[in-house]
Amino acid sequence: MSENALTFSELRKIQKEEKREEDLTELEEDFLLQVSNYLRSKKESSRNGREYKNARRVFDKIISLREDKIVKNAKISVKTEDLSSDKLMLPREKELYRQLKEVFNDHRNRVDDIIDSESGGTDTKKSVSKENSKTESETSQPRPEDEDSLDPAEEPSSEEKERKEELPDSKTGNEDQTDEHIEADEGYRHVKIISEVPEFMGTDLETYGPFEDGDEAELPDDNAEILLNRGNAEEL
Repeated sequence: MSENALTFSELRKIQKEEKREEDLTELEEDFLLQVSNYLRSKKESSRNGREYKNARRVFDKIISLREDKIVKNAKISVKTEDLSSDKLMLPREKELYRQLKEVFNDHRNRVDDIIDSESGGTDTKKSVSKENSKTESETSQPRPEDEDSLDPAEEPSSEEKERKEELPDSKTGNEDQTDEHIEADEGYRHVKIISEVPEFMGTDLETYGPFEDGDEAELPDDNAEILLNRGNAEEL
């Protein structure tokens, strides 16, 4: 892939391949420079900036997918000491990989130190237990400024406590749903075809179709809107 050959279709192809493959895909070492030049040209020439925004969104997804794989490889390498894990990484990604390995390795060493000290003997256990008891005793003593909070009349009921304990999980669930909604809404919409649609050129300059009744497709927003308004598709 030369610098002049980089197109939106090429970026989408890389994104789809990166999403499909479990391992990192192979990119040219100057991939980031190619993308930088491509995005700059689109930002300067695009009339409404839509093409630039779509291309930037696809590029960000590519980087995000690769980052997830790099984190996974770094965690695995701490156990296996695999020296070939970075062979498909870009130069900047190799630096990220090295830093992550150091962080995970340091974390594992600290955990091992704690475990070793806890099981090092009776004296050590007594010392740790005494220190923990002291800490618990200190933290359990009410401070003058906290006396008002100990009023039984103001203490939350068991039902309120249960509701509060459930709040973090509920919030996390909503955040996950929001993330999934954003992922599906970023310039494309997932639709189901309910009547035949001939082949057409999308606003992202990619070719779509022909589609038959029952087909599902991920289409650019504008094209999906047209099919929905015409009754050719329904949104999923």
